[in-house]
Amino acid sequence: MEFQLLIIFLYNININISHIKNKKKIKHEGFFAALFLIIAIVAAIIFAVNFSNEKIDGGYAGYVYSEPIFGSKEFKQVIKGPGSTGMVWRQNSIKICVTPYTQTETFDDVRSSDQLKMKAESYLVYRIDSEKVKEFVENYGAISETARSPEAIAQDAYASFIQQPFRTEVRSAIAKFKGLEAPSRIPEITKMVETNLKKQLNGTPFIVESVTIGSTIPPESVTLGITKKVEATQEYERQATQLEIAKRSEEIANAEGRAIANKMAAEAQGKLLQAKAESDAARYRREQESLAMLAQKKNEAEALLAMKTAEAQGKKLEAEAIRELNAAMGSNYARIKFFESFKDIKLPSMLIMGGANQNDGLFKVLNIADFKPAGN
Repeated sequence: MEFQLLIIFLYNININISHIKNKKKIKHEGFFAALFLIIAIVAAIIFAVNFSNEKIDGGYAGYVYSEPIFGSKEFKQVIKGPGSTGMVWRQNSIKICVTPYTQTETFDDVRSSDQLKMKAESYLVYRIDSEKVKEFVENYGAISETARSPEAIAQDAYASFIQQPFRTEVRSAIAKFKGLEAPSRIPEITKMVETNLKKQLNGTPFIVESVTIGSTIPPESVTLGITKKVEATQEYERQATQLEIAKRSEEIANAEGRAIANKMAAEAQGKLLQAKAESDAARYRREQESLAMLAQKKNEAEALLAMKTAEAQGKKLEAEAIRELNAAMGSNYARIKFFESFKDIKLPSMLIMGGANQNDGLFKVLNIADFKPAGN
């Protein structure tokens, strides 16, 4: 708009000059030519001063705004580098670095949970969100810092909006652990600080990339006491080791002596056991021989007893058979058996038969009637 007004203004000047030259027929044409030249130079200067091409490098974002001759600044656009506005009338930009920054914070008096004063170092990597450059410039003070460098703007923003929350979270996280415990819990402390700081800065133009807790150092008096304790412990362990070695050597010597004594005892015991075994074997053989002889005697006695028993049983059975036969045949059977016992003895028939009368003689004596000797 301002550029158009300037063109119209120059055009009117040129028309007016021509009109004056024609109407009043001024003879001094050189004067008017010089005046026109001066006006053109002034216009060129105004053009050069008020027209610009704002260039935004890579890694930066440009907050572009207009600066009218009359009136207040007005936001135009955000350009993410690399880029430019092109030739525009009275526009300017605030360049904001959107690449990560690293800030270091040191502490000399962080309190642990047991109230030890700790030394600590912490590092924060953050950046300004390229999608929230307009919000950052307008709401976080950068709009008033147009003449400052992007780095200075970022540093001021860190000091105003990030530094104090960051330091508070570091102190709060370390305070959850004992002084001597904190150095070994650095990963947990780091995680706590990073998580809580991200929550605090959520919704702002600031993005937390990472947090690192470099070290946590207890007071020098504490570390000196720990060093002395460690040295004393090491000395105690050294002496204990030497004592253990001496005891072990003594145990080895005693063990070797016991081994020799045990070997000798074992050999004597072995000989004793061998003699006992031989004696037991001889006694066993004698016992077995005695047992065998007794068994043989027993078997012979049992066999003799069985034989005698069988004979007695046979006689008993024979006697019972005779008794039963006598009972069945009468008394003549016994007399016959008695007489048969003389069958092989040659007796005179007269003796046997009693002469011509069989009722005389032995038959008569035996009371055997109707007996006929064999062969008659």
